[in-house]
Amino acid sequence: MTETQTTDGRAPSAPSGVADVSFPAGRYGRRRSPSRHRPALTALLTVGVVAAGLVAAWRLTEVYGQDEVSERLLAFDDSVAGQVAITFEVYKPAGEGAVCAVRSRDLAGAEIGYAEVAVPADEATHVEMTYALAVEGEPNTGEVLRCWQAD
Repeated sequence: MTETQTTDGRAPSAPSGVADVSFPAGRYGRRRSPSRHRPALTALLTVGVVAAGLVAAWRLTEVYGQDEVSERLLAFDDSVAGQVAITFEVYKPAGEGAVCAVRSRDLAGAEIGYAEVAVPADEATHVEMTYALAVEGEPNTGEVLRCWQAD
């Protein structure tokens, strides 16, 4: 055994920093040169994408945004036979009227009562109403489906 061989016959590795490693040509593809960074282009594209997103959000809010009339169910009482008392509040523009669709369903989910309730046009923007809805069967729920501006 010579000094340049290990016990299993391999050549010893060179100490670190002594020899540069060179890979066989063509084996690992070509090396890329460092690319130029273009921060101005990146910033411009980022601003463009954000601006386009804001414009799209604004336009979708205009088309599909919240109506001027909104509703909220406060309570329902089905203790009286043949009717359900539905208490709800409506937010609407001052001086405008509204119409709200209310309904009741039974335990199986079938609709057993439906009505469209007129909300008077006055200067109030918040109106709380209770409507006695006539039903045909055993009620399980009282609901406000939606409200819209009256014509």
